[in-house]
Order: sequence, then C-alpha cells, then structure tokens
Amino acid sequence: MKKLIGVLLVAAVFCAIGSARAGDKRTAVSSRILAARTIFVDNETPDAELQLNAVMGLNKWGRFDIVDSPQKADIVLRLVGSSFVKYVPTSQMPATYDPKPATPELGNGEELAPPGCTRIEVLEPKSGSLLWSEVRKTGNVQERSRLVEGLHEAVDQQEKSRR
Repeated sequence: MKKLIGVLLVAAVFCAIGSARAGDKRTAVSSRILAARTIFVDNETPDAELQLNAVMGLNKWGRFDIVDSPQKADIVLRLVGSSFVKYVPTSQMPATYDPKPATPELGNGEELAPPGCTRIEVLEPKSGSLLWSEVRKTGNVQERSRLVEGLHEAVDQQEKSRR
C-alpha cells in the first residue's frame, strides 16, 4: 500500500510539472524586437505611474535606449489599460455633455485590457503592426514594478533558443 501511495505521489508531481510547463508557453518574439536598439513608450492608460514603471523596468534591463518620439524608435511599447485617455482640443469639444456607454474596445476596434490589468504591446512604429503582446496584472505595487518582465523573459528565452 505504501508503494502504491509513493508511485501515485511521484506521478502527481510529474503531472503538475508537465502542466506548469505547458501553461508557461510564451509566444515567439519577432526578430525586429531582437534587433531593436531604441524604444518609445506610448502610455494609453489614464495612469502615469504605469509609464514610469515601464521606463524604470526598461532602464533596469538596459537593453534599449528610450527615445522621446515613435519616429526615433525601432519599436514602440504601448500600454493599454481597462480605460484610456485621449486628448481632445477644447475647440473640438461638444457643446453638451453626452457620455457614451463603456465598451471593451477602443474606437479603432482594439480591445481594452481586463480591469486590474494592462495590455503590453510591442509595435513596429511605421506600420503599427503588432510584434508581441501580453496582458499583465497591475493592480498592486509589486505587480506594477514587474510590468516589462514578460517582454524581458520572452526576449531572453528567444535568444537562448537561437544559440
């Protein structure tokens, strides 16, 4: 009976390890990201702290030089939250307040992140094509401080597999 319990315990451990690895699959990183040297951070969330966390994470990583415009960047890191901010000049403001119901999509059909999360996207600046993305929880300080870790890990994993 003890042998059977031991065998079942070992089998359960191997199953748990296998399912953890299967759930840890990461999407491949584009060669454009691997070749990039400059990055622009485009914060489309109403939270300026997220941009600060992204910049701090990128500086700590040290892989990219952060530039001040998408025209100077090899890639763009875009942050999309569960709501977004869009600048509208006062000359284009409507005369009456007419709020629209919230939708899970931006005006251009792109999906917002779930509440308490941020969608991190890496884009090609000229075409706007998506090179990589993930959704990360950003509900607390610890999660926010790891905002760019998913990209960092995906790049490291891709470079290791290329060797």
